[in-house]
Amino acid sequence: MTAIGRSWHRIDGEPRRGKAATAWASREIRRTETRSGTANAMTIDVEDYFQVEAFASTIDRNHWERLPHRVERNTDRLLGILEETGVQATFFLLGWVAERHTSLARRIVAAGHELASHGSAHIRVDRQSPDDFRDDVRRSKRVLEDASGVAVRGYRAPTFSIGRDSTWAHVILAEEGFEYSSSVYPRKHDLYGVPGAPRTPFRPVPNLLEIPLTTVRLRGRDLPASGAVTSVCCRMR
Repeated sequence: MTAIGRSWHRIDGEPRRGKAATAWASREIRRTETRSGTANAMTIDVEDYFQVEAFASTIDRNHWERLPHRVERNTDRLLGILEETGVQATFFLLGWVAERHTSLARRIVAAGHELASHGSAHIRVDRQSPDDFRDDVRRSKRVLEDASGVAVRGYRAPTFSIGRDSTWAHVILAEEGFEYSSSVYPRKHDLYGVPGAPRTPFRPVPNLLEIPLTTVRLRGRDLPASGAVTSVCCRMR
């Protein structure tokens, strides 16, 4: 791991599940928040503008090939910005994009960033069967590793769609060789979210670290403090 692996507090130990996981994570939150300094990680989801969930009901995925592609040009612009500012990031690259822009994965790695998987076809995890999900992540891992020449250890679900009814996905990710996931958003949203989930890294199953999306606690409520950069590389004009 690079950006995420160096930036987040790693919380190791025995796996916890359900209420035990939440209680344990709450203790860890209190413990880590007393430490001096703040750890940060920059992550970017690399998908094209027509692939975001907000367009799922209006843009037929069968029409994706016909639409103008902006993802490569705008990712290159973003790589330039990061180079100028000396920032390293983790890029969760969609397999569909990597298959059509074959040098993009190599350029991300060559610039010193971590390459991770955003799945293959940008289908929500909670709308796939376990077998279909396994095929999707296995294909994305193979495509990204073949394109970049480096091991892919991380995964982020499209639309942060690992929730209470799809926790089986963590088991499959571990079995497929992923070391961490960043797919759980510990708050309520109309498209995703797991209110009450741990707000700091935890192990939902052995051998897999889940790094939740960042929230800030204000007056007893967990408010979003991440997500705005998702697909920014595809929306810049």
